[in-house]
Amino acid sequence: MSRRSNRASTTENFIHTSSLLTLRIAGLGHHFEIDISPTATLAELKSEIERRTELPSSYLRLVAKHRKMDDDSLVLGPTILEGGNIKDLGIGLEDRTKILLLHSPQYAADKEGVDKLVELLKEIAEVDEKRKTREFERIQVHELITQLCCKIDGVETNGSEALRALRKSTIRKAEEVAKKSDEAKRGIDP
Repeated sequence: MSRRSNRASTTENFIHTSSLLTLRIAGLGHHFEIDISPTATLAELKSEIERRTELPSSYLRLVAKHRKMDDDSLVLGPTILEGGNIKDLGIGLEDRTKILLLHSPQYAADKEGVDKLVELLKEIAEVDEKRKTREFERIQVHELITQLCCKIDGVETNGSEALRALRKSTIRKAEEVAKKSDEAKRGIDP
């Protein structure tokens, strides 16, 4: 028994002092690596993927080692034991594990709205590019951004919190372009 509890504490120390996991993420037009703690939860991994891809985490389905990873409360590394009891259940991912990035079933329900917002994001990027090259003056940028914001506001969410969050994020990006235009007028943005 003493030997077993000693082994559990050794495992605990390994988990808490181990280096980061490098996870390879691929799918949906993305390919990148994430360095993350093995004690991080699946929810934390999804948040990091959301930050890098701008895909809301509720639209993400992750698959590793031929298994869907759905329980956001699980830690990424091995199960963590504390005093012989399970503290946190782990998925058991290892360094350099490849994770397939797919759309969740919720994405299918929201696809029409997502596609509209993606197109509007492209239009916002075009306005921003023309702002940078000074092809558009500040008043033109504001007029176009106002028109785009009206189009964004017209995208129906049908009660979807994920789509509502994506729409809000798209509005913020449009507002950032307008703000940069104002800053350029004052000489802040070269």
